[in-house]
Amino acid sequence: MSSQSQTERAESPVTCRLFCAKDELRILEVLNQSIVERKVTAQLTPATMAARRDWFAMHRDPRYPIFVAEQDGEVLGWMAVTPYRGGREGFSKTCELSYYLDRKCRHRGIGSALMAHALETCRELGYRHVLLIIFEHNLPSQGLAKKFGFTVWGRFPNIVDIDGHIQDCLQMGRDL
Repeated sequence: MSSQSQTERAESPVTCRLFCAKDELRILEVLNQSIVERKVTAQLTPATMAARRDWFAMHRDPRYPIFVAEQDGEVLGWMAVTPYRGGREGFSKTCELSYYLDRKCRHRGIGSALMAHALETCRELGYRHVLLIIFEHNLPSQGLAKKFGFTVWGRFPNIVDIDGHIQDCLQMGRDL
């Protein structure tokens, strides 16, 4: 064994890949952490496999992938490409990204890895615009968005009500 201790070794690289069936429970675990925290998602009821079955099926479509960030075999977070205003063909070149990170992995560059991977894929898929919906007080997500060239395209005033706490949402976007 080298003289370098386990804690001194560099971490294994984070890789981004398409999700697969074995990732589904972990994706829900990460999402449910944020639901319980009640700070960054308007979904207030924990997600279940039964409730998300159709959602996972939709994201098997190559046009609407889910990417997971993985390190040493553990999924640390995920990002989903979702249709914007699905069913309205005029928006077919626009998508929305949603992302969640395991609480113990935030502020470690995982979101940046996922965002870079997703934006490149969105370009390859022929999208022209990418949108994010971010709570006004979610400064880390706004910082990530700005880092990748997103700007505020709109504001939804007082649209979110979580346990009586009313707040705005920002619609942030960028062209590809």
